[in-house]
Amino acid sequence: MVNEYLKPKTLDEALAALAAPGSVALAGGTWLLVGEEHGTRPDLGRAVDIGELVSAGIERKGATVRLGAGATFQALADSRALPACIRNAALSMANRNTRNRATLGGNIGADKSCASLVPILLALDATVEYAVRGADGKAVTKTAPLADWLGRKEGLALAASFDTAPGTLAATSRASRTACDVATATVGVAYRLEGGAVKALKIAMGGFGPHARRMPKLEALFEGKPLPSKAEIEKLAEPSLDAISDQRGSAAYKKRRGAVILADALAGAEALS
Repeated sequence: MVNEYLKPKTLDEALAALAAPGSVALAGGTWLLVGEEHGTRPDLGRAVDIGELVSAGIERKGATVRLGAGATFQALADSRALPACIRNAALSMANRNTRNRATLGGNIGADKSCASLVPILLALDATVEYAVRGADGKAVTKTAPLADWLGRKEGLALAASFDTAPGTLAATSRASRTACDVATATVGVAYRLEGGAVKALKIAMGGFGPHARRMPKLEALFEGKPLPSKAEIEKLAEPSLDAISDQRGSAAYKKRRGAVILADALAGAEALS
């Protein structure tokens, strides 16, 4: 239950309201609604409506893509300015009604184990622009690598940015029992091919811990080598995946499905630019 609803008019007011214990930022509201329905969210002191304070813009200037925290999943899926890996990650949220409300900022802020956008953004070395409350009570804007920001969740996310370096290939994939079911595993990959060898490989996966994360052990299996067949990728990756049994499935099932979607992503990666 939310005990108080506030709709601040400025970012300064929003940060002041969010400083109170038990406060949560509200944009699309999908996390709040799902948590309340399933009894997985604790009571909150207040919901702070930031929907009109964060940008929903989607911009591509040169090699840099900037996604406003207020951009909905449907807007991301529809944007021709975005590479296929981002559009596909947005479409992995199968319900269109949910895509019309869910936002990029909410997805990275909630940072769920199988968050739709986090794996591909981690693989693309995305940075986060965020606002914190300065000593004078005014909003101060900072930037940090997404991986670092997720580790501390400081301030209020305003946007995420990444570069579309020429030659970079990227893809995302998702495993679930049905299209609308909770994901068993998610993956985002990015790499280059130089002389037939995989270079600068980044793999991030969700479903194997409390949050999506980079997978250095998997990256080391393929870095600097020719990309194997999908069957060989699965064979190499499965033993290197650590998983626990939970509501998404047994550890063995998740390892198998994780290896399959990793192979799909690596083999199906498309150019960013």
